[in-house]
Amino acid sequence: MERTLLLVDDEPHILSSLTRLLREEGYQILTATSGQQGLALLDREQIDVVVSDQRMPQMTGVEFLSSVKERFPHTVRIVLSGYADFGAVTDAINRGAIYKFFTKPWDDELLRTNLQEAFQRFELVRKNEQLLQVFDSTIEGIMITDAGGVIQSVNPAFTTITGYSAEEAIGNNPRLLQSGRQDRDFYQQMWHALADKGEWHGEIWNRRKSGEIYPEWLSITAIYSDTGHTTQYVSLFIDITEQKANEAKIEHQAYYDTLTDLPNRLLFNERLALALVKAQRMQWMAAVMFLDLDRFKTINDSLGHHAGDQLLVAVAKRLRAAIRDEDLVARMGGDEFTLLLPKINSKKDADKVADKILQGFSAPMSIDGHALHVTPSIGIAFYPDDGESAEALMKNADTAMYCTKGEGGNHYHLYQSTMNGEAVQRLAVENDLHSALERHELELHYQPQVDLASGEIVSMETLVRWHHPELGLISPTHFIPLAEETGLILSIGEWVLTSACVQLKAWLDAGLMVERVAVNLSARQFHRHDLIAMVEAALSHSKLAPESLELEITEGIVMNDVTANIEMLARLKAMGIKLAIDDFGTGYSSLSYLKRFPVDTLKIDRAFIRDINSESEDEAIVSAIIAMAHNLKLRVVAEGVEERAQLAYLKRQGCDEVQGYYFSRPLPADEMAKLLQQGIQAEKTG
Repeated sequence: MERTLLLVDDEPHILSSLTRLLREEGYQILTATSGQQGLALLDREQIDVVVSDQRMPQMTGVEFLSSVKERFPHTVRIVLSGYADFGAVTDAINRGAIYKFFTKPWDDELLRTNLQEAFQRFELVRKNEQLLQVFDSTIEGIMITDAGGVIQSVNPAFTTITGYSAEEAIGNNPRLLQSGRQDRDFYQQMWHALADKGEWHGEIWNRRKSGEIYPEWLSITAIYSDTGHTTQYVSLFIDITEQKANEAKIEHQAYYDTLTDLPNRLLFNERLALALVKAQRMQWMAAVMFLDLDRFKTINDSLGHHAGDQLLVAVAKRLRAAIRDEDLVARMGGDEFTLLLPKINSKKDADKVADKILQGFSAPMSIDGHALHVTPSIGIAFYPDDGESAEALMKNADTAMYCTKGEGGNHYHLYQSTMNGEAVQRLAVENDLHSALERHELELHYQPQVDLASGEIVSMETLVRWHHPELGLISPTHFIPLAEETGLILSIGEWVLTSACVQLKAWLDAGLMVERVAVNLSARQFHRHDLIAMVEAALSHSKLAPESLELEITEGIVMNDVTANIEMLARLKAMGIKLAIDDFGTGYSSLSYLKRFPVDTLKIDRAFIRDINSESEDEAIVSAIIAMAHNLKLRVVAEGVEERAQLAYLKRQGCDEVQGYYFSRPLPADEMAKLLQQGIQAEKTG
């Protein structure tokens, strides 16, 4: 950096002599013949050192340099003076207006040397000022101690972070900041690093004046004398409270489910791996549970995703309440949950936890004003009996869970090796279902609905069957849930609707008189955006009159988003289609809503018909449903009629139609055609 020197003298030859003398030093030299000219140059230029004559007209050197001090205090000021002016110069030096003075005539070498010192002084002052600005303005706390650890200086950021003022800190030991979270070994290692390397960097917990404990990143550097002895320690630190909070938030998001705040798959897998290592070392048992909610997709499709999310949150709370303190429950995704029992004495410990879970699910869950009865299917695998790796235990617990689900759910199974074959078969069935439609393996069966007054078949419910080329006839109870899970229910349902319409039109054209055919709509079908277009296409393709088609929807479906569903039912009704609420009495219909639904029929669930002659409560429910439906001008169909006594009771109560094995099991189309030709025998309904 170039050094700038200003020479001020009213005698030109003096200025010339000084310029010649000092040019070799490499200075940028400016000259002025008066104090006024010198001040004008100082206003325009960055000048480090000023050398001024004392005796000048209008403004003496002392007057000029005193003005320079006021306006440019960092500029180093030197005066050239004769002995006669010594008193005025001495007074100026005492007031700090002048740094040094030289007498005329001057000693060339002494002048050069003192000017070099003056420039060094200017640069040192400027550097110290910069350091002071950094010291005062930096957001990092700075603390300087002597070699014994006594605080000598702190900056404003130190006060901002710790709460201690400079007066409170100086003279004290940094121990006033200790939080107590670090032990003696921690500080011994710190001092060992300072003694060995002269520096230490790390994270530390300190205490503010308020008592609040906070984390900081601290760097300590030792300052040495020329002889190599430690004279001071400089500590720089920043408050990392916000950084730690952000790190904790990010870590939480990485390891916890955002909906339920349960551990997620990643954290569960890590904890499981650690648990197995410890179980192997300690030679104890551990257990993994795989849990899936029964018919969750139906609830989700019926009540909507918001209600489904609320249900999952409620499930998470009940699972937390059921496990032991040392256990872990996690949400793997969707409605799948896993539990880790890291230490058990016997398999009975896992049985107790599973029983507690089932008991916790026995009470209904209140979601959006609906009391939902939700049940779990649980599978349990044990370390080391059912696998020694996390992958094997998870796979086998999942297999046991599917075995539970296959038996209707709301229970648990312990893994058995024979289940693997069943799991493989289930996977094969799921894969084959994707191509069942293309290979024409699906077939429609029809179960007649009989008018109790006339004894005639007036309608029939359409049911789908699957003829697997290797496994034979597969029950809908096995493949319909798979179709729901995979989304294949949409394409299967569309095929069922179109095929049923085509078949009824063919029977009508052949002279077989039947009023209508009933087709079930799943939740996914009912909520698809193109439902109206799909129904119109089926009617158009088959040329079937709309009044000959009846669509059956469960009450659980229609109770989700009632306003929108009423609108959809009204649009279907406006087409001339008959509408029925299926499985009535098992859900959560509100009578205030029921009277608003534009439906034609209520179908009483078979669960109420089965014990109609042995359970007075079921008789009361059935008679109440029939009376209520008739008051609302609705037709009533009773499902699951298998005995003559059931039929007689329904006739006495005025039930309109019945269906069930008492009349006929579901029949393929050719057998149904024969039954339509023959009709139901009079004594069946008499």
